[in-house]
Amino acid sequence: MTNPCLDADMLLGIDEACFSVVNDYDRNATLYSYFEDCYLCRGVPQAILPSRSNTTLVISTKYPLHIFYTLSYDYCHTTYNFKEHGSYGWNISEEHVCSKIYTLREPVNSYLPIFVTFMVCLLLMILFATAKFIIRVVRRKLSPDSVHDDLSRLQETETTNPVIRTTRSSTRIHSVDTFRGIAILLMIFVNNGGGNYVFFNHTAWNGLTVADLVLPWFAWIMGLSITISKRSELRVSSSRWKIILRCLQRAVILVLFGLILNSIYTKSLTLKDLRFPGVLQLLAVSYFICATIETMFMKAHSQDDSLQFGRFTILRDIVDNWAQWLIILAIVTTHTLITFLLPVPNCPTGYLGPGGYHKSGKFVNCTGGAAGYIDRLVFGDHVYSKTQNPVYGTILPHDPEGIMNTMSIILVVYMGVHAGKILLLYYQCNAKVIRWLLWSGVTGIVAGLLCHFDKETGVIPVSKKMMSLSFVLTVSCFAFLLFAVLHFLVDYKQYWSGAPFVYAGLNPITLYIGHTITAGLFPWAWKLAYPTHWSVLTMNLWTTILWGIIAYWLYLKDIIISI
Repeated sequence: MTNPCLDADMLLGIDEACFSVVNDYDRNATLYSYFEDCYLCRGVPQAILPSRSNTTLVISTKYPLHIFYTLSYDYCHTTYNFKEHGSYGWNISEEHVCSKIYTLREPVNSYLPIFVTFMVCLLLMILFATAKFIIRVVRRKLSPDSVHDDLSRLQETETTNPVIRTTRSSTRIHSVDTFRGIAILLMIFVNNGGGNYVFFNHTAWNGLTVADLVLPWFAWIMGLSITISKRSELRVSSSRWKIILRCLQRAVILVLFGLILNSIYTKSLTLKDLRFPGVLQLLAVSYFICATIETMFMKAHSQDDSLQFGRFTILRDIVDNWAQWLIILAIVTTHTLITFLLPVPNCPTGYLGPGGYHKSGKFVNCTGGAAGYIDRLVFGDHVYSKTQNPVYGTILPHDPEGIMNTMSIILVVYMGVHAGKILLLYYQCNAKVIRWLLWSGVTGIVAGLLCHFDKETGVIPVSKKMMSLSFVLTVSCFAFLLFAVLHFLVDYKQYWSGAPFVYAGLNPITLYIGHTITAGLFPWAWKLAYPTHWSVLTMNLWTTILWGIIAYWLYLKDIIISI
């Protein structure tokens, strides 16, 4: 393959730079490197550096890079944060064993597209708010203010029955749909590439990015919707078992849709290659479990006389649902015990890492610990097939929506269920918002204690790949916080209608299935001859905006597709 750093007619790709190493030794050296995000890793050989020569390499700029070279006795280790499309040099010799890396050609500003996009969005928001304010002022000035007109309007009001148009969307809680819309549109954006930015893609293993929030947030708001829908169904239905059967029916449909979507990415149509777990499967199972628990134990009325005026009034949302919490905590405890106590062949008990280069490559066959072992044991080859990790190299198959991760996401869903109970049980906005903020603080503090407020060294690191306990508590913390803000702005003060996200929140499953089926197809996307952050970000934003337009069209037609 031709090296673009040595060919003027070729262009570097996204997150690539040139690195020239001048070896002034009279013998060959070996260049090693590994990403800074690779925890306790050993260097991976990158090139042989011939004596008295200049070797030019193409390197990745996604993460800061640890670099060192070895001879029979010489060793130099340095860390450098390379920038996109820059050209860098490094001289190694007996005189300068550990010289500094220098810049040969200045890099481009890879974050400029993000900044420009943010400023454009901010400007559009200001213009829209200004136009809305001007229209409101003009309407007030043009309205008739004479007594005769006032009496005429009063008489007309008394003699005419006003017609109020009620639609399916107008009877919904707008902050719920806005939250759901934020989650689904953000999911569409990151699933299509997120402009190829690291923070808009999932973490290599431990840590947290924007992309890691979208699925748990969708699960969280699904839990909140469970509270609202099941309370309504219990008021009009005499049989809890019929409600549970409807929940089972919905879960089965979601699983079937998930398998259909998985088959799109299967190279052949044989069952041998079909992935069984998936996003919709995870949502279906967690939905059915939480909805069933709520249907069995939830009271049909929002008021409970024994707690309304008692000493535990302030804790009604918790005390009134102690049975549900016991079941959820039992599931969480079971998940934790399996994670840390299940023996995994040839692996340390309680291992939570990715394998591969992790911890100097000592646990290459231990990817995902107990969770990965269970998925491979139960599903065999029917799991997530990508085994090339951008930081840790080749790892074993591990499904991010596998059995153990599905158990873990149940806690996120039930956190949403509890948020819904706060929404229904308390009438004053302050009482709701304070409780959501308290839950946000508690879950955030507990998550921080579990991970020691550090990316790698905690007892339970924050990991989306593992859906670790600290991860589900962290995303729940942000979910409580975001919903408290949305409820205050959208429903209580009505400073914001929730647009454009509220429209997407009306048909989230439709948008998710649609964007998966049309991925890479025109007019949603197209093949780029020379991808850059500018072009990829523009295309990904267009894909998201187009699905937002489709969601708005469904809203205008009063179409809400539910399963």
